Amino acid sequence: MGTSFKRAAASSAVLLAAAAAVVGFVGGTAQADSFIDVNSTIVVHSAPNANAGQVAPDLHAGDGVQVNCWTAGGNVGNAGDVWYHAVTEVYPSGESYTEGWVFGPYLDGAAAFHSGAIPKCP
Repeated sequence: MGTSFKRAAASSAVLLAAAAAVVGFVGGTAQADSFIDVNSTIVVHSAPNANAGQVAPDLHAGDGVQVNCWTAGGNVGNAGDVWYHAVTEVYPSGESYTEGWVFGPYLDGAAAFHSGAIPKCP
């Protein structure tokens, strides 16, 4: 009976370690998201290009946006081509979970891209 108990305890420890690893992995992925305060008017586009359609109301100073990765998309003037994938927009009236793309240089000067705060999109 003691041997069975030891095996059960060992199996439980392995399962708990595996569960902790999964939770840690999921938590690590969530940590890649960055919440960025909006300081000017930002458009949420359907694709990483200024000519793509708008999918959410404009974001204005005082609003916020949660982004989870970046990609190279359409150039906007001489400001570059870094676009962030938006997953949540925060307005005074509440949150919107409309996925889209915001132009990094207009949002935060592409700081999240340059600092490595968010990963490259798959």
